[in-house]
Amino acid sequence: MSTKDTLEVGLTAETLYNQSIESDVFGELDVTFRTADVETTDDVVEAFAGVDAVIDRLNSVPYPRDVIDRLAAEGCRVLARCGIGVDMIDHEWAAERGMSVVNVPEYCQEEVADHAILLILALQRDLAVYNGALHAGQWDRRLATASIERTSTQVLGLVGFGSIARRVAERANAFGMDVIATDPEVDVETMSEFNVGEREHTTLLETADVISVHVPLIDQTRGMFDRDAFDRMKDSAYLVNVSRGGIVDERALAVAIEEDIVGGAALDVHVEEPADRLGAGGTASFESPLRSSDNVLLTPHVAWFSAAAEETKRRRAAEDVRRVLTGSEPENPVNDPTQNI
Repeated sequence: MSTKDTLEVGLTAETLYNQSIESDVFGELDVTFRTADVETTDDVVEAFAGVDAVIDRLNSVPYPRDVIDRLAAEGCRVLARCGIGVDMIDHEWAAERGMSVVNVPEYCQEEVADHAILLILALQRDLAVYNGALHAGQWDRRLATASIERTSTQVLGLVGFGSIARRVAERANAFGMDVIATDPEVDVETMSEFNVGEREHTTLLETADVISVHVPLIDQTRGMFDRDAFDRMKDSAYLVNVSRGGIVDERALAVAIEEDIVGGAALDVHVEEPADRLGAGGTASFESPLRSSDNVLLTPHVAWFSAAAEETKRRRAAEDVRRVLTGSEPENPVNDPTQNI
């Protein structure tokens, strides 16, 4: 427990969210919430100097070493990410500074899997082409019919076979697709339980009609879908990414689509994602080399969203912060500060 009479917990996204969920989680504890809208690292340090914990509810600001240093120096003991990926947090350095980092790894698998399937089907059925034509007042059934194949004849390749990919496989199986996957951490027997065939990475690239990405953004996966990968894919194949933007070289993808090296793509995540201004009541401009590409569907990192998912991630993040501040072990630790004691 903190030596202060009252615990202070910083909450981002002041304008977007109230603090009802967090208040419910901390219950009888003597806690004061300090809320703020933050768009930069300086905003974070200024708003939350001296708090015992920070719960980042919007996840649009990075936490590099210097921010960790400044928060830890003033007593912050835990940083919670209301989401899965922690690539924007220097969690290893946080452990060095005695600060716990927690996340919420399981709150939106259903939503992300649904979104991936939605994008796959929209690409295969040329939904954007027909929708755009009708909105422009053009009725022409022949616009994209030559590129449409029966879904049950298609091979779906999953790069990564964690919990979300497994849900995608279940949905794709229901549409009759032949599902294959590559993941060095998952054995053939586990894949077969989901009616999924194991393939070596290169073979999957060369075989799949649609490739859906489900790996974290780490050094080994950063830029793994580059020109070499696109050259190995079928010229009619689609790429779907609902994982992390940095996994795909977007400029190389734009060129590959323009040169008919691949058939198209759908991305919910992007290399450059603007700070989300929902908390400040506004929108942000978006730049991408894929904005002007044909056969590309883009959504603004919303695959995770549903009302239920949003409540779940906030509640579980707050629960783990409470555990840490009251001397218990968190359920979803990202690092282990005790190793540096």
